[in-house]
This record gives sequence, C-alpha cells and structure tokens, in this order.
Amino acid sequence: MGVINSFLHFKTQNIDSKAIKPEDIQQASKVLFSLFTRYGDTIIDLVVVKEFIAKYPNKEYLILCPRQMQPYVGELLPNIECISLNKRNIFDMIKIDFKLKKWHPDIGFNPWSNGLDSCYFLTYCKYFHCYKDFDKPKIVNHYQIVRKYLLLKQNPWDIQNFSNKSEYENILICPQSTDFDRSISATQLKQIILDLNSKYSGASITIAAIDSSYFKPGCDRFFFHKTKQSSQAFINLVKSSELVICADSAPLHLSLAFKKNVKAFFYTTSPEVVLNTNSRVGVINA
Repeated sequence: MGVINSFLHFKTQNIDSKAIKPEDIQQASKVLFSLFTRYGDTIIDLVVVKEFIAKYPNKEYLILCPRQMQPYVGELLPNIECISLNKRNIFDMIKIDFKLKKWHPDIGFNPWSNGLDSCYFLTYCKYFHCYKDFDKPKIVNHYQIVRKYLLLKQNPWDIQNFSNKSEYENILICPQSTDFDRSISATQLKQIILDLNSKYSGASITIAAIDSSYFKPGCDRFFFHKTKQSSQAFINLVKSSELVICADSAPLHLSLAFKKNVKAFFYTTSPEVVLNTNSRVGVINA
C-alpha cells in the first residue's frame, strides 16, 4: 500500500487539472468517470452521470469503481462499461493502466472523489478536471454540485410528498448512517416498529444495518458487507420493498433512485442539501 501511495503522489504532483469547457465535452468521443468515494456519494454520482449520458448519448463511456460498488453501477447504468478494482492491489493497478493506455479517453471526471487514486486515473485523459480542484460553494445541494461540476443544467429544488398506502407487505428500515448523529435512535426505531406493526399488522419488516445492535426481535435482518454479493443482495432487497424508512444515508439515495415510497428521518442535516430535486419522499425532521 505504501508503494502505491508513493507512486500516486509522484504521478499527481504536477498534473494539468483544469476546468472542462462545454466544447471539450461536445468534441469528446470517450469519457471516463472515476468514482472512488463514499457509498452515498457514489449513488448521487450515478444518478447525475445518468443525466450526463442522456445529454451526450453518442459517446463511449467507462466507469471505474471499487468492487462493492459495481452492482450499483450495473443497476443504474446497465449499458455502460464498468471496471471494478481494488486500488490497494498492484495487479489491479497494472491491469487498469494497460486498459486506459489502450482506450485513450478524451475527458475525465471524478465527482465527490477527493483521493489521489481517482485523480490519477483521470491523468490518462486528454482533458480532465479533478474534483479536488473544483471550486465548490460551501453550502450546496449534493446533486446540484455534481451537475455543476459536469456542466449540466441546475434545476430548481423541489420535492413531492406521498401518501401512505393502506397496506404494505414488505417494509425495509435502514436506520444507520456512517455519521452516528444522522442515525435513527434506538428509542425512535422501537417506536417506528410499534407503529408499523399496529398499522400494517401483516407486513414483513426487515432491518438493514452494519451494526447488529440495530436489529430487533420480530424483524428480519440484513447485514451489510463490503462485497459485490452483499451489494447485489441489498439492491434486490430494496427493489422488493414497498416502503423504505431511512436515516440520511446511502440507502435513502438508492431507494429514491428506484422510485420507492420513502420516509426519511433528518436529524442534523437539511433535506434541501441532501435530497435530489423532484424526489418523492416523506420528510420527517426528527
């Protein structure tokens, strides 16, 4: 790992990272996206990258990402080539070096990815703008900042509420965030389950979490693991759920991308900053 870090520092110390112009995108035939960031930010990236591809459909695209994120790329962008790798594995680095030298991408982006590794992959492009060099406003909607970085239209922010159905068969609760202050508290989670059992007595409730302390009696359990298999299993779980109850976390963004009925609990963050415009979601400011 130390050798790879030293190599990345050396290769990125004098790179020519500068803002991409609209004409650069229009003239490009091959576009690289290097997505090595947090789980939730990657889902946000994929939603906006989908908009980018819709605007510029007649190009070749390649997405690089960690292995556990490849199923999400395949689900949200099924027709786009994606290569997953372990950036700590020297053999993976050699393989991607060979691929990028052969492919010759024209432009490259790495939204929400501040690491040297994601920026290094962009250096294979003719033109590239590392996200760490992007002039970002201090407070901005997470989706809008990616649109700005990719030179896409900034849409006015608005969300749509939804009305609960009279019955649900499958309910998914994702109470945990990587930021503890954003997670649904044990007391609140207990109350949520009581309310669901009272209102939807025949519903199957699944709790998905990394920390087993969130699991409760009478509810099915889903453990998150950093593997492709776990990611695909969670995708299948979200798709089969009729109602998803989330903290401000990655499953929230995935559920919204799948157009699920979602209730989102916000404790320390603002929906205006976190949610995509036109999201259909019940916001609970806890």
